[in-house]
Amino acid sequence: MSDRRPIRILPPDVAAKIAAGEVVERPASAVKELIDNSLDAGATDITVEARDAGLKLIRVTDNGCGIPAHDLHLAFDSHATSKVSTLEDLERLTTLGFRGEALPSIAAVSRLDMVTALEGEEVGSHIRLEYGEIVEQSPHASPPGTRVAVSDLFGNVPVRRKFVRSLRAEANQVRSIVVQYALARPDVRFSLTLDGVPVFHTPGSGDVRAVIAAAYGPEAARHMHDVEMAESGLALRGMVSAPGFTRQNRSAIHLHVNGRPVQNRNLAFVLEEAYSGRLMTGRHPLASVNLVLPPSDVDPNIHPAKSEVRFAREREVHGMLHRAVSDTLLQIRLAEIEIHSTAALDSSDAVTSTPSLLDEPPAAEPSPQPLVPDLPVLRVFGQTNAEFIVAEGPQGLYMIDQHAAHERVLFDRLDRQFEDGEVSAQPLLEPATIELDAAQLLAIEENRELLRRTGFVLEPFGSGACLIRAIPAIDRTPHPVELVGEVLTELASLPAPSAARERALAATACKMAVKAGQTLDLQEMRELVRQLERTARPATCPHGRPTMIHLSHVQLEREFGRR
Repeated sequence: MSDRRPIRILPPDVAAKIAAGEVVERPASAVKELIDNSLDAGATDITVEARDAGLKLIRVTDNGCGIPAHDLHLAFDSHATSKVSTLEDLERLTTLGFRGEALPSIAAVSRLDMVTALEGEEVGSHIRLEYGEIVEQSPHASPPGTRVAVSDLFGNVPVRRKFVRSLRAEANQVRSIVVQYALARPDVRFSLTLDGVPVFHTPGSGDVRAVIAAAYGPEAARHMHDVEMAESGLALRGMVSAPGFTRQNRSAIHLHVNGRPVQNRNLAFVLEEAYSGRLMTGRHPLASVNLVLPPSDVDPNIHPAKSEVRFAREREVHGMLHRAVSDTLLQIRLAEIEIHSTAALDSSDAVTSTPSLLDEPPAAEPSPQPLVPDLPVLRVFGQTNAEFIVAEGPQGLYMIDQHAAHERVLFDRLDRQFEDGEVSAQPLLEPATIELDAAQLLAIEENRELLRRTGFVLEPFGSGACLIRAIPAIDRTPHPVELVGEVLTELASLPAPSAARERALAATACKMAVKAGQTLDLQEMRELVRQLERTARPATCPHGRPTMIHLSHVQLEREFGRR
């Protein structure tokens, strides 16, 4: 039996609490909204204080333009804003806030005090609200700017407090929000105090590197490199880390659009794809990149917290970001080669003229180390477990993953051919038939020219299959159905089209490479290592796994008790 109930308009207090839940999910959400307001007010100095991760108190003080006394009560009415008046205004937004929901939403679930004053005013204004209701408004002495104090957050919504994580986790989230805005606006001075302890401060000098140093330490700042590009009315500027300086998670990847910190999985994916083959699996770069687009090309109005955006020219934005980061990483690589080539020529005890970055690890780290980034001349003398090639170099022993090494060799060969026009195709004596799912069929349609240039000749065959006429011509010929299926699956799972080429070539190289468990003779091993030495990035396979580990003479002597 159905439970039929009449449709009713929600009481105002219930509706306000529901609306507040969309905007203020946790203490950090309130901090974000208040910083938005401060920046929109033209503040150049913003101080954030929090106690008990913001549940007990959040205080945000700025030196912005302030609010006139006669408008103060309107700031706490739902959908009241000075930033948007017509639908057309949404197409040319230059402010961070625009919905008029932040202050009423925060006030609905807290006790809130605001003191504000205009430049040149002798006396400012004070307003106090308790859970959305104005209880006091009066003149108040104040310097120019605004101070908002939020206390007892979610005090009238106890169920919300149950979903708040530990105070430590919430405090870290508050810090993360302030760091995001400081990176987006390095020209603004930010200060953060948690439970009376200063934890973050930036100079407001406009230098992104200074903000990175404040957030992640001076060592991180030293490993950051400028990235910049402008084309077709789009531009980006920021900094990315060298491939040798990484983190275990993506929390240090900061993306901004027109100065707005945003969460966009596709953008983050494109940025990391530029590092493809340069990082170990499970490692992630540091980055702070601001994209500048015409306001009409960006829609920030797809999420209540305005943290997600949509682009009118998504493919162009992704392509520019990928090219810009790739160009910077190439310059880093060329600079490293030049530095270490010079060092090798100047060294009186150099064993070989081949440049090497294989410094001996410190005594505190005796474990085998992945190789980064250049390769010395190696002497191959065997294979172990039909999986790893064993070689000796001037600085110790090297264990080479034969599959990962061959992947790198094949990927670079395919990539060079692609750059020159197209990968050589090897026609099959008999065409093979492959059954495809809907996503794979769509991948063919969206990447037809890419597949052709990569050496694949595919023809429709019925409603859910295709004929494989040719595959890339490489030394080893894998099963064509397995190869095509793997490549199409990779293309079907891409969140960003700019990564299609690299993914297709990497999947092809992986399927065609020698496998673990395959016995190689000494000549085959030597030839593979020789080819690996000639690649641009010998340290990792196209998927980012290390191709080898290095055991230095110092490590070996230590293991045998000689040190």
